[in-house]
Amino acid sequence: MHKKLCTFLLVALVAAPTLWGQQPAPCGDGSPCAKKKEGVVFAPRKGQWQVSLILGGNGAFYNEKLGSYLIPQYTNTGGSIGLPNGGTSNDSYGGQNSGYLNDYLHINGFNDNSLLNIVGVEAKYFFNDCWDINFSAGMAIDITPKKDFIEGDYDVPSMIIPDQKYVTAQTTNNWFVNVGVDRYFKTRNPRILPYIGATIGFQMAHIETMEPYTGKMYWDEDTETEDEKVDQQVYLAPGRVGQVLGFKGAIVGGIEYSIAQGLTFGIECRPLAYRYDLIQIAPRGFDNYNVSHHNIKLIDMPVVKLGFRF
Repeated sequence: MHKKLCTFLLVALVAAPTLWGQQPAPCGDGSPCAKKKEGVVFAPRKGQWQVSLILGGNGAFYNEKLGSYLIPQYTNTGGSIGLPNGGTSNDSYGGQNSGYLNDYLHINGFNDNSLLNIVGVEAKYFFNDCWDINFSAGMAIDITPKKDFIEGDYDVPSMIIPDQKYVTAQTTNNWFVNVGVDRYFKTRNPRILPYIGATIGFQMAHIETMEPYTGKMYWDEDTETEDEKVDQQVYLAPGRVGQVLGFKGAIVGGIEYSIAQGLTFGIECRPLAYRYDLIQIAPRGFDNYNVSHHNIKLIDMPVVKLGFRF
């Protein structure tokens, strides 16, 4: 799908100069009033609003399969807190392995994109015929309820009742907000309006788990007998939390085409984007594990927008 989107963007950029150069049809007396009339119909005007549905790169913080790595990994007898590939084993030189953040902070772009993926909604207010201030937001929430462990019955060989495995409750949410400003440029074809602008935003991904009854027991071999087993959850926190906070800024460029009065179709991308991320792994009863990350991208987050102006 990302190849189709790239092809579409390239075709649009190649075709744009030709479309811009089209002259409007003259009126009966030969005056170019048709251009003026179409400009009134299609161009944005001061005081108007535009609401757009955004389709394309979703700007996710991390691959869903890697999200569980933000959860602290430790028990009452050992373990460590942090990224899974760093600081827990020695390399051949006797030092500690290093953790890498790239896999956890991947932002979708040309290499991972789908036109069927809804990013969010954008609202624009035109405080001038050629200037707007815009706001966009999006959210995704996944909730998995917990299921407790139920012990089976094996006393009757001819009628064995198997165990029922537990499921850990997990809530994951990923949301973003952006605020920006755009400058529109008029062309010879009043239906086509290119624009450039800038945007700043905040993004957060949060994952939290709640432990069910697992059936796991703990006992100290030095001080207790096996008959004095205690539920392992007595020694562990009932929940674990991990999150990523992102602060971003970008240059924005795009083209809008007016299909009809008040109905627009556009393509947009970020030629240059920067984001600062902070990973926080929060074990209960301990200080947070914090690590930062800087991300700079060229040609980021290509999207398609369907807008309604009123």
